[in-house]
Amino acid sequence: MKMLGNFLRVAVRILVRDRMYTLLNVAGLAIGIAAASMLGLYVWHETHYDGFFSKAGQIYRVDKTEFVPGRMPITYDSTAKPLGPMLKQDFPEVEAMVRVHSEPVVVSRDGNAFRERMQVVDGDFFRLFDLPFIAGDPGTALAAPGTVVLPESLARKYFNGVDILGRTLTLTNGISLTVSGVIRDLPTNTHLRREAMLTNIGTRLGENFDGWFARMDTTWNTNFIRTYILVKPGTDPAALTARFPAFLAARDPNYLSTGTNKPAKALVLTGLTHIHTDPTGVPANLLGVLHGLLAVAAVVLGIAIVNFVNLSTARSSLRVREVAVRKALGAPRGLLIGQFLVESVLLTLVAAVLGYVLLEMLMPTFVSALGIRFDRGYLYSPWLLVAELAGVLAVGGLAGLYPALVLSRPTASVLLKGGTVSSGGSAVRTLLVVAQFSAAILLAISTIVIFQQTRYVSSQQLGFNADGVLLVRELHQPEARAHIESFRQALLRIPGVAQAGASFHAPADGSDSTDNYHVPGTVDDGTIVFRSEFIGHDYLQAMGVRLLAGRLFDRAATADALRDPAAAAPTEGIHNVRPTDPLGRTVVLSWRAVQRLGFHTAEEAVGRQVIYDVDYPLTIIGVVDDWQFNSARTELQPTAFLLDERGLDVMAVHLTPVAGAATLAAIDQLWKDTFPTIPENREFLDDHIRDAYTGEMRQGTLLAGFTGLAILIACLGLFGLAAFTAQRRTKEIGLRKVLGAGVTDIVRLLVWQFSKPVMVANLIAWPLAWLGLRRWLQGYAYRIELNPLVFAVAGLAALVIAWVTVAGHAARVAAAKPVDALRYE
Repeated sequence: MKMLGNFLRVAVRILVRDRMYTLLNVAGLAIGIAAASMLGLYVWHETHYDGFFSKAGQIYRVDKTEFVPGRMPITYDSTAKPLGPMLKQDFPEVEAMVRVHSEPVVVSRDGNAFRERMQVVDGDFFRLFDLPFIAGDPGTALAAPGTVVLPESLARKYFNGVDILGRTLTLTNGISLTVSGVIRDLPTNTHLRREAMLTNIGTRLGENFDGWFARMDTTWNTNFIRTYILVKPGTDPAALTARFPAFLAARDPNYLSTGTNKPAKALVLTGLTHIHTDPTGVPANLLGVLHGLLAVAAVVLGIAIVNFVNLSTARSSLRVREVAVRKALGAPRGLLIGQFLVESVLLTLVAAVLGYVLLEMLMPTFVSALGIRFDRGYLYSPWLLVAELAGVLAVGGLAGLYPALVLSRPTASVLLKGGTVSSGGSAVRTLLVVAQFSAAILLAISTIVIFQQTRYVSSQQLGFNADGVLLVRELHQPEARAHIESFRQALLRIPGVAQAGASFHAPADGSDSTDNYHVPGTVDDGTIVFRSEFIGHDYLQAMGVRLLAGRLFDRAATADALRDPAAAAPTEGIHNVRPTDPLGRTVVLSWRAVQRLGFHTAEEAVGRQVIYDVDYPLTIIGVVDDWQFNSARTELQPTAFLLDERGLDVMAVHLTPVAGAATLAAIDQLWKDTFPTIPENREFLDDHIRDAYTGEMRQGTLLAGFTGLAILIACLGLFGLAAFTAQRRTKEIGLRKVLGAGVTDIVRLLVWQFSKPVMVANLIAWPLAWLGLRRWLQGYAYRIELNPLVFAVAGLAALVIAWVTVAGHAARVAAAKPVDALRYE
């Protein structure tokens, strides 16, 4: 213990004596530790979704894959309502089953209306998802219809407390629900809705919802509800899945496709803990993104460690005389090894503590900038402290190995005579600099390309004019349906409103309703799948579409009118559902749809017929430009625009260029006057489309930030090495000046020494970046071409940064008097 105390005192004296070296080493490693910890904690958070449920390993969500002619199979996270009870009945391995449907409701409180989400679930919900209760009994809380379980935040919002069992929650449509339980707010890492209320699946929520929901009990072709099963311990999910085709064949009347007599669907089991990282129906693979973030964390931390080791080994070579004196005075080699290792570990420990402080300070900003949810409890997890302690020992030991083993090996006489301790130290340091800048250049190129791709896809031709289009939602509410047209007419009277029209969905909403179409006489072989967009009059005009031929829907055209105005319309969140007899006798097609039908020009298609579904003839009255409904990751879809004035949800309001705050205020007031019980929900279409690229923007932001950190750390190391090199070559520089070398010559000499490894780093980083980014871009249907200029700019920028970092030291040393340099020891 006494020896350890002596080691520590000597280490502190040496670190304080070499302040610049200590500061550079500690700062670089601390920044690397903080940056890598932030990314690591985020990845840990994202990959441990729903793992806190006690039976998470036995819970699966039942997803459905549809096999549609003419397109790739699509997997949905929703299924038909009758599926769950049938699975529970037919498979003894299924211990419990829960269906979950999210329905928007409006709560009335103190004369105000609040939009909330109601989760309609089966009574066994808390058997699968064992959430902690503050009040109530989880076994009976959802046993009866007409009850509601509130999360703590909503309980305090509506009742100012949690002791509220038996209290009444009232909806604006007059329905009252009795509070039967209060649960803790869900953790941030769950795919379940965190701030939703829960009610029994038999609860009445409104006349429109109740009738439709009851009809779904026997409907197999409407997919809108999520189905979860709890299987018995030891159940093999693969063996269970293998029995699903026979189950569907016996239970689902729509199992076989009408045209091909082949299976039209299949069931897939997704483990609860895999739902978030491998989301169904989403083209972007979150797990791949998280792996990429881990790679970035490893690169940044690796650069910091390399920087730390490089500086440590470089500075240690200046302590040859110290080691020689110690050995001459009788210090054993083991004592010297211990001294150097203690110094290195102590310095690493200081960097780790500072890194943890930076993590604590910067994590809220990091989380806020990315718009993610994160539990701060992760910052104090024991495993994080254990990991950092292990890292301190590993990095400290690695950095101390060179002076501990190499410098302590020669005899005192050899060291005092100026003998060399290693012939490869300089080469190793050069290789480490190459590795640092290769990683930094790779990150820089990736950042530039991601930002270029994001800008490219967000500015692609959409097929409509998103500028100045305001989306006003919630028109599907029962209180609003009868007043949609009067609301539209009132909008047109507001100064600044040019046009308005309603639709089932807006672009980038994530909807994917498809149907079969064919030209007459080709029922089986000529069936083509088109995207079906159900819209109201004037919607296409409000969206500013480019008409290629024919006309758009016209209120004066009797052929465009609905055949059955009383037919039921689909509700929110349902895939591939259309009213029983929804349409008039006309259709507007996109250019790709016209091409798929075999027409060579838009004019040729106008006036021709197309069969919708099996036997519903439609006349093509117009052809419009192709629309981008999702993101540039997906190809443009052939689309049929079908007139349907029922079930509309979103009003597209096209504003004039002079519209301003007064126009928006007038729209807000009109909504309040027309629909006083429905909270307003509006946004601009261009903002809504931009949200579709949030993931790419976040990736770009992350890469930009951590690329900057990587370059900063690399420059700190280069700065320290430049100081070390200038110090070692002080006599050489003095001799060169005596022999006639100028300041410029000496600066050029030192700058060139550090330019070579940076240029080699470019040669390594460029091909790696090219291969990796080509693979990343293949995930987009519409993408940029990799530009060699980007690689050249990133490489040149790295070289300039290296020059600036080194030139300061070089100029200072070169400007010194030769006599001072020659007397330097």
